[in-house]
Amino acid sequence: MLKTLPQKFSIQPIVEQVISLGDFGKRLDLNSPTGDFFNDPWKTNSKFNNTPIGVVLDRLGDIGQARLLCLESAESYTAHADPDDRIHVAVITNEFSYIVNLTDNKLYHLPADGQAWYMDTGKLHVAANWGSRTRIHINIRVLMPRFDKNKNSLRIKVLDGDYDWKQLAYIPIMSLINKHIKTKYITGFKGISEKEVIINTDIPNIFDDAIYNIRTAGIKLEVTQI
Repeated sequence: MLKTLPQKFSIQPIVEQVISLGDFGKRLDLNSPTGDFFNDPWKTNSKFNNTPIGVVLDRLGDIGQARLLCLESAESYTAHADPDDRIHVAVITNEFSYIVNLTDNKLYHLPADGQAWYMDTGKLHVAANWGSRTRIHINIRVLMPRFDKNKNSLRIKVLDGDYDWKQLAYIPIMSLINKHIKTKYITGFKGISEKEVIINTDIPNIFDDAIYNIRTAGIKLEVTQI
């Protein structure tokens, strides 16, 4: 789920810069979109140009959305999967802070040593801070292949559902999208909204098992070949 990248940065200047930012809440955007959210490279915000954080973003090349994400003591996210992989650099952490791979029942602690990590977010996962101190990571989206309207495609839209539609529908669909971008069975992606995506694929039944299970759980889906 997590593997090291060649890039490793001097961590102390990054820590000092993050501390100098003060309280930024749960997240702070480091760059801005230049086009399609998932497909086009993002541009570093001017306040971070030629700074330690800016160096991180520059050295990683063409990247998507980059943020500082903060988890306070005893805080966690909900379990989820993502269509786009992520790059992590731990900035401030503690020994009881983990990324939890729920698919394979594994815990990963990322030390604040400047190492860049590549994360397969198609796995069901969650981030949890069970320590007494704040955890702050630089979290960066990996760009996804561009949707091509001239290729075979599917539109998937969640029409309604009960309170946990996101975990019942979003997780299996996004996990499969992530997986099959890697297998090349899916060659393009466009996010329309949180409940609607379109993808390029030559395999119209690629989601059939997942769709059956989602509908059995009571979630209404609209799946259309376009």
